[in-house]
Amino acid sequence: MKKVLCLYRVSTLGQVDPKDDIPMQRRECEDFIERHSDWVYYGERLEKGVSGYKVSASKRDVILEIRAMAERKEFDVLLVFMFDRLGRREDETPFLVQWFIEHGIEVWSTREGQQRLDTRVDKLMNFIRFWQAGGESEKTSIRVKAAHTQMTADGIWRGGRHPFGYQLVRKGRIGKRKHELFDLEIDPITGPQVQKVFEMACKEGIGNTRIANYMNEHYPNPDKIWTKTTVLSLLRNPIYTGRMHMNDTLSEPVEELRLISDEDFQFTQYAIKSRIQNRYAWRHESDNAHIPEGQTKTSVYGASLLAGILWCGHCNHKLVGSYCCKQLKTHAYYRPIYRCYNGSTDAKECDGQTIYSAKKIEGAVLEIVHDYFHSFQTSVDALWKEQARRQMRSKTQAQVREHEHNLEKLQKQQKALQKEVLKSLTGESGFDTDMLQNMLADNKAEMEACDIALMECRKESENEEARLQYLSMQYQHIRDWAQVFDDASIEEKKMIISRIIERIDVDRNYHLTIHFFVTTEDFESSPDPTSATIHESKNCLQFRVG
Repeated sequence: MKKVLCLYRVSTLGQVDPKDDIPMQRRECEDFIERHSDWVYYGERLEKGVSGYKVSASKRDVILEIRAMAERKEFDVLLVFMFDRLGRREDETPFLVQWFIEHGIEVWSTREGQQRLDTRVDKLMNFIRFWQAGGESEKTSIRVKAAHTQMTADGIWRGGRHPFGYQLVRKGRIGKRKHELFDLEIDPITGPQVQKVFEMACKEGIGNTRIANYMNEHYPNPDKIWTKTTVLSLLRNPIYTGRMHMNDTLSEPVEELRLISDEDFQFTQYAIKSRIQNRYAWRHESDNAHIPEGQTKTSVYGASLLAGILWCGHCNHKLVGSYCCKQLKTHAYYRPIYRCYNGSTDAKECDGQTIYSAKKIEGAVLEIVHDYFHSFQTSVDALWKEQARRQMRSKTQAQVREHEHNLEKLQKQQKALQKEVLKSLTGESGFDTDMLQNMLADNKAEMEACDIALMECRKESENEEARLQYLSMQYQHIRDWAQVFDDASIEEKKMIISRIIERIDVDRNYHLTIHFFVTTEDFESSPDPTSATIHESKNCLQFRVG
């Protein structure tokens, strides 16, 4: 009697259900053994949730175990429901079957019979079978990815573990297996925690480690231990703007899932990328020795108001917030400074100062910021509501209408000329055929030129509309920031300044060049629309600190 070992495999854990694939495979194999009088059941091995295409046979424990059993001659026949249960890799599985046959093991399938390698045709069929199985896996993968991409683009939850801040609920959506599926919904408990994380990062400029410590302290949860990596992953996830995402596919926002505004999310990514940090110089009470009562190094130095946006005008490196300490008889005097570490190293060839007075620079910048907000309250209010809007939109829209009218006129002429050509062919036209062909060619060239001009004008109109929306958003935010700036904390002032100022360059004579994202001139005229993005704005103001 030949001892038969059965192998059952399913690719996903969902197929392990008692009503699914493995019981079906087991029943087929048991019935197949009964039909062979010289076979006897020896045992079975199961692979649950193992892909025969993605996972190599050398990493499948069950296959390794069966090979060891074959070397010990523990069984004579390896039986599977179909040969693709052994694997779906054309560069590996045919040679796995060949290995078993060479070691005296018969390889059988209940649906495809015995796999033999007696002739070259048998060997070719063995390879073709698994080549075809691999192709089916690739097609399945493509279909699944396409379906998931479409679901993502449509704003549909694809399943899996829900993001922090949301919960899974059933809203009546039915899947292809007639089961009610889960959808996302904002969790009333963890949703506000997500908003708190973004508020600390976006509006207060707090770093990832401090946010993680704060969340662990104020929202203790044994199932959610916050780390700086966890915080960074949360801050980069566009799901909190209500958008489903998969690879490069991003859906339109689903407003009932929105926790964070687009503007706050965009600035958070900009802050992360630019490494805009807001850290106190000192954190330990032991560092407050020799400081008069009522003061700490934190209160003396405070937050680096311009850290992250202040640059050395000589070597183009960021300045770092620090302090100078002067030891007096009664106490230590701490003076906040900005230091160019590049300038302190001769090899870097920076001819600027090593340190700059933080009080002098920050005082001048705060004065400019107050003037900036005042200019918006006094001048932009009058310009923005009517004049700027009309000025930015009227010119391009008139050009679009003009090009559309010209194109329509040329199209009518083209049709008339084509009819006249047909008449000339039958002798009904008084015009020469060659002349009509030349007129048609000229008319076609004019149509193509007009069509190109129309496309460019429409693109310019779309750019201006995008710029208009950008300025509208910035206008409202600047108005809001102007109202709260004076009463804001150091952290909040830091982030407000980071939103209106792209960078500040300072040289050894305290000559400052401030690059604003938006100035009042943007509302008075219609410059190149491509300068609307925060990375391309070139608005700047130069002055010298007295």
